[in-house]
Amino acid sequence: MKKKILVVDDEDFQRDLLNKLLSKAGYTVAEAESPEVALALMRNEDFPVIVTDLIMLDMDGVEFCQRIRERNSQSVIIALTGYADLYDLQKLKQVGFDNYLTKPIKLDKIQPVIEAGFEKIKQRKKYGR
Repeated sequence: MKKKILVVDDEDFQRDLLNKLLSKAGYTVAEAESPEVALALMRNEDFPVIVTDLIMLDMDGVEFCQRIRERNSQSVIIALTGYADLYDLQKLKQVGFDNYLTKPIKLDKIQPVIEAGFEKIKQRKKYGR
């Protein structure tokens, strides 16, 4: 399986930082500056792992996650936020997030979560879920 990740964040700095960290770790990274752009990319390409900010202008990460799940996507969706205390992490799981990360981003924190996501995809394919 190609280790391809879609990073969705309306802040250029955060997208660029994630792209650099994840690319350096050997992942193929695509970026989207909004959920709308991400959904358009997803029409033409499969992204096993999606990392998305929760607070964005036109559509927040929760609505974005719900839209992805409506498409029956098997992608692993990871929430990214600098404000973990604003979100009930159980509710994030209920709407379809598989995991979450907090800002500031550090490779030693993000890589295990990303790898767990790819492992989850492998298990879903293996057991047909």
